[in-house]
Amino acid sequence: MRAGRLAVISVLLGAWLCLTAQAQRTATATATVSNGFVGAITVTDGGAGYTEPPTVILAGGSGTGATATALVSNGTVSRIIVLTAGSGYTSAPEVIVSAPAVWPPLLTILGSPGDTNRIEYVNAFGDTNVWIPLTNVVLSSGREEFYDRISPPGAKRFYRAVLVGAGALPSPAGFVWLPGGRFTMGSPESEQDRNSDEGPQTAVTLNRGFYMGQYEVTQGQYLDVMGSNPSSFTGDSNRPVEQVTWHDATNYCGKLTERERLAGRLPAGRAYRLPTEAEWEYAARAGTTNRFSFGNDPGYTQLGNYAWYDGNSGNTTHAVGGKLPNRWGLYDMHGNVWEWCWDWYGAYPGGSVTDPKGPATGSNRVVRGGSWGSLAGFCRSAFRICYYPGSGDFVIGFRVVLAPGQ
Repeated sequence: MRAGRLAVISVLLGAWLCLTAQAQRTATATATVSNGFVGAITVTDGGAGYTEPPTVILAGGSGTGATATALVSNGTVSRIIVLTAGSGYTSAPEVIVSAPAVWPPLLTILGSPGDTNRIEYVNAFGDTNVWIPLTNVVLSSGREEFYDRISPPGAKRFYRAVLVGAGALPSPAGFVWLPGGRFTMGSPESEQDRNSDEGPQTAVTLNRGFYMGQYEVTQGQYLDVMGSNPSSFTGDSNRPVEQVTWHDATNYCGKLTERERLAGRLPAGRAYRLPTEAEWEYAARAGTTNRFSFGNDPGYTQLGNYAWYDGNSGNTTHAVGGKLPNRWGLYDMHGNVWEWCWDWYGAYPGGSVTDPKGPATGSNRVVRGGSWGSLAGFCRSAFRICYYPGSGDFVIGFRVVLAPGQ
């Protein structure tokens, strides 16, 4: 529901089991753990009777923070994808897949795509001053039905949905919606080709989702907004823009925001901007903990399928989207051109942080992702370098996010 409009309804869970004649069976799955992180989940029985993706809970294993989502096809769970790998797992956690829904929805949530609603409950109306958080729901459309498949069967509860993060307009062309989540930023000391500034590893929570550009900003897009093209490698407007300073990149974001607001295509409070370094690595990893979004690739035999780098670029940029995307649908997160981030460059804090934006001051800004001229190891998800914000280079470009303004 929108802010200030709460939906509350009571239902006895399991009371509607007699209303369905559809064959039903709860799906099962197993997880694997590597170096303390949940690496993959294998569906062992897809179950039957699923009309929507079930809730997936990872329990035990001595670790924390791992999350996953399920995909459903023809009534069965076809795949379970690890969204965040967590940390500290000494054994595989139990994978708990909720049963197929057999009761009416507890809440019908209305809003905008990308809205994050916190589902809360109480056990009696007399307890409504102490609502207990149950889970978050991110709307994929303007209407979504919520079933409580987390609470124990037979629990009698009252529910409400509270808007905690407003979404944007329906997904803009060329953008991918990334819900908030948790991940481990940086690399372990054992990672191949690691640099010391990739640690200490830091547990990061991103409370709000955001749209991220599916591609690096192209020369054509930059010319359309700024009226000029500073790039060295011209001849194809779909190549990424380069030779842009950090100030050029942020000015582009500002002008694009102003233009889209004047055209009525951007709601108040939303803005185009550079990603924070944490947002960038979260997007690049796409729920993985490997050196690259597609795996560890110790011999760099797969990198060329995903990246333009010094081993295959021919010493030039290439049109965006020419290689395979990561699992979240983002292209060129490895290679082609380095990408400016919002943050000043500095050491990671370690421990746990929420919505970090880097140091308050500094001399250089962060660039990420590697480029057409980079060694293979420089294209890793955790690799980072810094650059003076007033300088441009023919290996540096950027991509933008659409989110609440800085």
